[in-house]
Amino acid sequence: MLIQYRRGSSLLHRYDPLSKLVILLCTAVIAMMLDQAWQQAVFLLLCIGTARFAGQLSWSSLLLGIRLIAVVAVPYFILTGLTVKGETVWLHWGPLTLTTEGLNAAGAMSLRMFTLFLSSMAYIVTTDPRELVAELNRRLRVPYRFAFGISAALTFIPLLEQEGAQIRAAQQVRGHQPPKGLRGRIRYGMAFVSSVLLNALRRVQQTAGAMEAKGFGAHPDRTFRQTVNVSPMHVISAFVYVLLTVLLGWIV
Repeated sequence: MLIQYRRGSSLLHRYDPLSKLVILLCTAVIAMMLDQAWQQAVFLLLCIGTARFAGQLSWSSLLLGIRLIAVVAVPYFILTGLTVKGETVWLHWGPLTLTTEGLNAAGAMSLRMFTLFLSSMAYIVTTDPRELVAELNRRLRVPYRFAFGISAALTFIPLLEQEGAQIRAAQQVRGHQPPKGLRGRIRYGMAFVSSVLLNALRRVQQTAGAMEAKGFGAHPDRTFRQTVNVSPMHVISAFVYVLLTVLLGWIV
């Protein structure tokens, strides 16, 4: 599974969940502030390097993540590049006009999608959901019902991915191949998404029934078996990252 927690001893694995969450939010803010394509490209390379060397994510996982988001980012880049108006015209063909400003806007938005997706994937892969729930409840005083909902959402992501793989495998065993035409592909995609959503709803009902049977939420407080060691250096680095984000916002 691509998007699920994996045990490890990398630098990102050793960070506590809240410090990493602050860094992730600052990364999203920086990505939203940068409006030049070359700035987004440099920031994306920094995020890829951090995920690869600080989070020990394999190149295959990163490339697979890039392929997944490229399904949305590449068409968006084409449509935005051809529709955004500008003064420096590169290509003019009938009603379509390709300008430098349009390419810059399209590149910035498309690269921003890659940055947000890969940074979020690195956070999920290197963060234990149980530690996240414990820290949200202990440090931030978030109600444990809400914190457990976040953990359940992170848990359901790999389950949905597994459901999709099982549906594809079942269709291949039955000899069903994806159609080649555009209309057929759209129908096939809609049927595939519907199947995944139905299975997800079934799993949600099963989880809710199990929680109710165990009396989850019956008491105002909850104890946790795990303890998370928060390093002062990690907190300081997260605080420095916040200051750099504020400084960059003031400069930009």
